[in-house]
Amino acid sequence: PNLYKNEDMDAIAQACRAQCVSMGMQPTKANIFNAYLARVKANVHVVLAFSPVGEVFGKRLQMFPSLVTCTTIDWFHEWPAEALYSVGKQQMTLEDQQLEDLEGV
Repeated sequence: PNLYKNEDMDAIAQACRAQCVSMGMQPTKANIFNAYLARVKANVHVVLAFSPVGEVFGKRLQMFPSLVTCTTIDWFHEWPAEALYSVGKQQMTLEDQQLEDLEGV
C-alpha cells in the first residue's frame, strides 16, 4: 500500500489497460494492476555487485543461498596491461578521432 502516488497509478492504468483487455480480463483497477505486475515480473532485471574478497561474501552466500542457485554469476578479473593498451589504441585510431601520431603512447 502507498507504494505508488495517485498520478503514478493513473499512468500505470493508462499504460496497462490495453494489455489487460488483450489478456481477456475486465479492466478493473485490480486486474490492470495485476497485468502491470505480470509485465514488471517479465521484464525486471536486477544487478548486484559483491566483492568476493574476504569473509563477507561467503557469509552472504550462506545467509542467502538463492544468490547462487537462482542467479547468473559473472566473474570479472583484471585485464592485462597489453589488452588495455590494445583496446585504447584501437579506440584512439578510429576515423572520427583523427589521431595520427601515437608514437610513445
